[in-house]
Amino acid sequence: MAVTLFYITNAAVLLGCLLTGWGIFLHGLQFGSDLRLKRCYVAAMFTVLALQRAALLSVVRPEGIEVYATQPIIALSVAFFILMMGGTAVMGRRYHQNFALWVLMLFIPVTFLLSNILMTLSGLYQPLFHWDELLNFRDSTPVLFYGRLLFVSFLLVFWLLAVGMLAEACVHDRRLRAGRPMSDDAECHSGEVCFIFAWAVLILLSLLALCIASLVPHIILNVAMAVALLLTALGYRRLVSYLRAKGEGRLTHVLIARRVPLLLSMEQAGNTAWGTAILQNPFFNGNPMLDDVAQALGVSSADVSEYVQRQGMNFMAWVSDQRLRRSAELIATTDRKISEIATTFGYNDLPTFTRAFKRQFGMAPSEYRKQGEGGA
Repeated sequence: MAVTLFYITNAAVLLGCLLTGWGIFLHGLQFGSDLRLKRCYVAAMFTVLALQRAALLSVVRPEGIEVYATQPIIALSVAFFILMMGGTAVMGRRYHQNFALWVLMLFIPVTFLLSNILMTLSGLYQPLFHWDELLNFRDSTPVLFYGRLLFVSFLLVFWLLAVGMLAEACVHDRRLRAGRPMSDDAECHSGEVCFIFAWAVLILLSLLALCIASLVPHIILNVAMAVALLLTALGYRRLVSYLRAKGEGRLTHVLIARRVPLLLSMEQAGNTAWGTAILQNPFFNGNPMLDDVAQALGVSSADVSEYVQRQGMNFMAWVSDQRLRRSAELIATTDRKISEIATTFGYNDLPTFTRAFKRQFGMAPSEYRKQGEGGA
């Protein structure tokens, strides 16, 4: 059962890597220089990951589950190196422009891959099914013993160096972005960095799974990777929306639409996800000013005004609409008192809130809550 499940999930991830990598590469052609570097790295990394999933099939042998399988480890190493190069480029470093670094980082895995192929063809390659088997080779097959120790040592240095470069680039990126937290691409960039580190963690866990003589970790990671591939596709879709909005001059409107629900969920003072510090949420003020809302959203007053006009409302009507939508969500999903919710959103008394709510939704807040409870 475990073997069958392993083959199915592994094939799904292999196919998903190819579709995601090359789908993004080909679809991204329309955006020219905006995506050239990113789509090349995405296609390269997911292609190598697909090859790694294919090589991973060799760990299932009649004698058991092979640990420390050379080809899957080498493929993972190359994939992680590509991710590191692309990820550090996204975070403002130029390691990818250093040809000597490419040669240095690829030399180790390529050398050991060629050695593995030669040993396999000559029949000298001996799979390991338990770690203690390696110690037996010290006397019987010293070349295999010391060769694999050398392989582990070099790869360990390789992985530590790549992890260190990725971490250093992250620190550099945070310092670089700290001075301009409200830039138009801040949210999009943050999403890209999250995806980079999510895939870095998955690749590192895949490396650890190759040290365990069981298929269960591989199956779990296959499922996790399938989810990550789906999220990557959705993230790319959001990036496409961002680039199109930027090209059409409506990027700020997209940012406002994303930030308003997040701002409405902040009932306490603090820092927003886009870097704005607020002492009081203007949406919870009885008479919010346009400038205060714009400042909290991290955009200009003119942008908010234009956005509201495109909704076919004046500013106060739009604010009231947003308040009532958020209050309806709280009424339906929490057990907070309706009077408390009304006060939170700047209504001085419950009757005024009830009239506004009924005008918007066609029923009183109490009826709305009962209807929500009935649906639940």
